[in-house]
Amino acid sequence: MQLVTFDAHPEDAPQTASHALSDGALGLEALEIGWPGRNRLGAVIPDGSRSGDIVDLNRALAVKLAFDDVGAPEVEADSLLPADLLGFLQHGRDARRIARETLAFCLDNLARYDGPDLARAGVVLARSSVRLRAPIPRPGKLIGVARNYAAHAAEVGQQEPPKEPVLFIKASSAVIGPEEDILIPQASRQTDYEGELGVVIGTSARDVPRSQALACVAGYLVANDVTARDFQNVRGQHFLGKSCDTYAPTGPALVTSDEIDDPQDLAIQTTVNGAVRQSASTGDMIFGIAELIEFASRLMTLEPGDIILTGTPSGVAAGQDDPSWLKDGDVVEIEIEGVGRLRNHVRQQR
Repeated sequence: MQLVTFDAHPEDAPQTASHALSDGALGLEALEIGWPGRNRLGAVIPDGSRSGDIVDLNRALAVKLAFDDVGAPEVEADSLLPADLLGFLQHGRDARRIARETLAFCLDNLARYDGPDLARAGVVLARSSVRLRAPIPRPGKLIGVARNYAAHAAEVGQQEPPKEPVLFIKASSAVIGPEEDILIPQASRQTDYEGELGVVIGTSARDVPRSQALACVAGYLVANDVTARDFQNVRGQHFLGKSCDTYAPTGPALVTSDEIDDPQDLAIQTTVNGAVRQSASTGDMIFGIAELIEFASRLMTLEPGDIILTGTPSGVAAGQDDPSWLKDGDVVEIEIEGVGRLRNHVRQQR
């Protein structure tokens, strides 16, 4: 599944269930579906005539339960499938199973000529009517990995690769979603891009052996570890240079781990204004995902919703003889095979 966090435009609010789903013969007249508010959990429809549109999973489950004559379907849906992605991950594997069943229910009904009007009910939303947010707007921990690609380590002056993973924390308040603006603060003149594969933790993990580490992964997303180099390097303010507001774009979706056959064999590419700046494979990592989880979990508990940014390939501005720092009006796109494309505009704060 491709899971997203979204909000929708108020003018696209659904009709009430009694008008949208049936004439009452299906037993849905008691299902009161009002406008759901912001930051909802959705799934992307993978194919068919509604390919790319969004299923509101919590709302869809309420409809499914009403079809099954379950009492208080909205309340039951809230208990089984939270309306936000972080709560969903905290509910564990049962929630993931229910989400798949709910999505299958929607896909089946969309394929039927006599199925309920899920669009009018606000269950299925046109992609154009929603705004995608960061899949996890405020992760508990946002863990970065420094110099995890040998060519990148070399371009920034470290010829010998690190002997163990070098981890750092990036403020979760820096997280933004797809199509949101990267805002360069007035204090920085050397802001850089770093395209990375993000790993989202799905279960609590402490002292996890490498052989079991990938079982702790809920899924993957595209990330940009934007960095103010003039603070990170020149002034030694590593945390501050990594944690400026808007300096952690993520998205567009969390692709569940069962959709990715081998996370260490994915093409990754970063472009700025259409020009390729980074092009590599996640197989070039010095320390693979399982090793990173094993290493980090020796000393800290990784929790559902935590994100590990697995490092960036070579091609960053800081590695150039004449650095092309990000500037007002730039467009940064990062694409990872099977995971998606993350696009953000750059704006200079005035």
